[in-house]
Amino acid sequence: MFRLLSFIKFLCTATNQHGVHSPFVYDYVTKCLYVPNTLKRPKTLSVLVKSINFFNLKTIQLLGDDRTSEEIIKKHCPSISFIDDNADVIFGNIADLKNTDVEVNKLPSASMLLLNGIHKNSENIKNWEYIKTLEHVSVSLDLFYCGVIFFRKEQVKEHFKIRI
Repeated sequence: MFRLLSFIKFLCTATNQHGVHSPFVYDYVTKCLYVPNTLKRPKTLSVLVKSINFFNLKTIQLLGDDRTSEEIIKKHCPSISFIDDNADVIFGNIADLKNTDVEVNKLPSASMLLLNGIHKNSENIKNWEYIKTLEHVSVSLDLFYCGVIFFRKEQVKEHFKIRI
């Protein structure tokens, strides 16, 4: 029930590419997130695979122990390397973030943080809201199924809710 109510609230406040006034985010949404691909489910992995290809990311760090996701990523992005530190993209459940050594405020400007399950429960929503307030975070995208964080020093702090 919690997730359904959260989804309804999300739909009432989210937008599509027409509500985005950041050229970086507009390009990301229109040329990456809204481009159809062969990976239909789960949505979060689809966002990850599209993002890896769109940004030509070379390394990934997985939070937690998710072998299924690792196999899907390897299948669709064969050139990506799995590493334990300083990756181009960090991917996992938002609940797993606090159980790692990842310091969000120390991630490089070019990195991306993709967190699954941000609307799964009230604790995850609180964690998501906290991460968005961190000084180093410049762009956050709430896609309901997952959240995407960018640390672009050249961009002003903006937060978006995008329907995918």
